[in-house]
Amino acid sequence: MMTINQFDATSSLLGYIYQVRYSLLLSLKKMREVDDPDDYHVSIETIDDIAFEKGGTPEELLQTKYHSKPGNLNDKSPDIWKTIRVWVETYKNNQLDLNKANLYLITTENILSDTLAELLSTSRNRNTEKAHELMCSITSDNPSEKNKQAFMLFNSMSETEQKKLCDAIFIIDRSETLVEIEKHLENNLRGYAHSAQLKPFLNRLEGKWFSMAISALETGDGRVNLGEIVNIIDDLREQFLPINLPDDYSSAEVDVSLLLEQDHNFINQMKIFGAGERLIRKAVLDFFRASEQRSRWAGDGLLNPGELVNYFRKLEEEWEFNIGLAETEIAIEDEISKKKLALEVFKKCQNEGAIPIRTHFSESYVARGSYHHLADELIIGWHPDFEQLLNKKTKSEVA
Repeated sequence: MMTINQFDATSSLLGYIYQVRYSLLLSLKKMREVDDPDDYHVSIETIDDIAFEKGGTPEELLQTKYHSKPGNLNDKSPDIWKTIRVWVETYKNNQLDLNKANLYLITTENILSDTLAELLSTSRNRNTEKAHELMCSITSDNPSEKNKQAFMLFNSMSETEQKKLCDAIFIIDRSETLVEIEKHLENNLRGYAHSAQLKPFLNRLEGKWFSMAISALETGDGRVNLGEIVNIIDDLREQFLPINLPDDYSSAEVDVSLLLEQDHNFINQMKIFGAGERLIRKAVLDFFRASEQRSRWAGDGLLNPGELVNYFRKLEEEWEFNIGLAETEIAIEDEISKKKLALEVFKKCQNEGAIPIRTHFSESYVARGSYHHLADELIIGWHPDFEQLLNKKTKSEVA
């Protein structure tokens, strides 16, 4: 029993992922078709699996049916009749105008010749009159338990309503699999990013899209304005310019207490000049965020060859410059003056010395956290005697 439940749960999960992912693909296509995306909403799990509305009026309703294994649609396929049941119920609840809306059943299964699905397909063999006759014949038979409610609802419609329903239905088979959708999504994003960066661009867009979809479902509205998707894509396009990089971790949280328990050099360096707990906790957060961000950029292939090495070198040179300024301003006479110098160098590096890795990348946590990385490796230090005080390898030995 547990195994069956596991398979059922997996199938349902894949179906929902497919639905949300496919809705993004359709939204990208819709954005190009309409005059003003701000006038349109895409909804998930409201009046249908996916729906596009303009001014609150549904124009397209879509049912998605994902199957991990290949199969064929027959005349009494539950995929067809469950979908028809949903549409008829929506119509009877006055949420659907059959004169204005198109109804799509999108399935990964196959349409066979001389079937109801073929008569309602988008192929040249589409014939809604014959489809209506066949549906009337099918619903006159004794239905299975799965189709019973659907047959009853269809038969409860007038002939005119049934024909309007048939005219509005379009069945699309052999839909993209979950893996294939990714390729189609990338193709629809061409022009927004370099071809080599389409996958990381899509990963970030999908992350934001799934968050938006979940938020919309939690509020009960289930709708997302297409203009919001346009804004997200425009923002990502700016981040993927050669003079910029995407920001993924400016809002990332971490259990700082766990890192504080570790014997990190950069934390000990700050303690030497008397940094308080608040400042140290912020440094730990910047250290974590910068480390994760640099790793993701590198993993996504977004950095140029040697770019990170050159960036660390620039930060080290900035540190050297700020030490020179501080030594000019502060006379080193005792431990108090040394700590004063350490704090001054730290302040300059963490503020005006927080050089961005690229000119348009404005988030300071990468620069600040990268300084902490260099301090952790003992490549730089704040106190003039940091190497001796920490009793670690000298900077030359680390290099």
